[in-house]
Amino acid sequence: MIGERRDAAVIGAGLAGAACAGALSEAGFRPVVFDKARGPGGRMATRRAETPLGAVRIDHGAQYVTAEGDAFASLLAEAEAAGSAARWDARLVSIGEGGAVEPASARRRWVGTPGMNAVVKTALDGLEVAFGRRAACVSGGPGDWRVRFDDGREEGPFARLALTQPPAQLIDFLARSDGDFADLIAKADAAALAPCQAVMVVLDAPFDPGFDAARLEGGGLSWAARTNAKPGRTGPQSWVLHASPDWSRAHLETAPDAVVRLLVDAARARFGLPQPVWAQAHRWLYARVETPADSPAGLDASRTLGCAGDWRIGPRAEAAWESGLALGRALAG
Repeated sequence: MIGERRDAAVIGAGLAGAACAGALSEAGFRPVVFDKARGPGGRMATRRAETPLGAVRIDHGAQYVTAEGDAFASLLAEAEAAGSAARWDARLVSIGEGGAVEPASARRRWVGTPGMNAVVKTALDGLEVAFGRRAACVSGGPGDWRVRFDDGREEGPFARLALTQPPAQLIDFLARSDGDFADLIAKADAAALAPCQAVMVVLDAPFDPGFDAARLEGGGLSWAARTNAKPGRTGPQSWVLHASPDWSRAHLETAPDAVVRLLVDAARARFGLPQPVWAQAHRWLYARVETPADSPAGLDASRTLGCAGDWRIGPRAEAAWESGLALGRALAG
């Protein structure tokens, strides 16, 4: 069992989990990271798909990252040196509800190469990661944490346990666990994340509306980007469309095919997007932080179990990294 060889566990292989695991490793722990997905990234996600025009990679979650602090800037520098990140000098604009187009603020934006999840892969390099493992609950106690998975298997004991699920999933996990986690549950319950309906499309002819990416005000669309305009991308022209939080809430249970039709029609009306030859929808239930918690990380009374994520700080990828670092350092004591 993995738990027989490791003394710390991290649930979630996104930016927060990677940062936390790295901090624990630097402090002398031997962490293992578990994730329910087939690969790392969380919302730093890249969809690989076969289309009538061949294989494509489309970033359908976080579109780019920026760095304001030294810690995240250091990760991006490391990723750039490894060839897994590059600066994105995009033609980024804002499109008003009336159609007015204005250049967006000039700032350094970075993307993973060949996909956004490459940045997380760099952060996890050298760490033990187990994919396809959905954590269900925890039992035991300080110094003896045991994680049960939905396949019935158990890993542990772990001296430290870090949880980086979105708030709703964290609450469900802790509610089914043994122990007093009332404070952690209350803080998670107070946080709020907005959903996002995303649509990925592939075009069979060149299309240049005068921008590489756009923030859109009013209507159902909030973001549109030509993903193959990013560094390190190959293949046919592909776009990603993100719906606004309000539209996404109103269409949370809308069938994927209908979401595709509605958002493609909206993009055609707003900036002339042609009819795609391939399209696919993805629903992000927990996409963007609207109400954060009041501290970078949460700890139980023993300070051996805690939680982290962008929802602790705010709606930026860097916030997830900072929260994970804070939790890892706090757990390391």
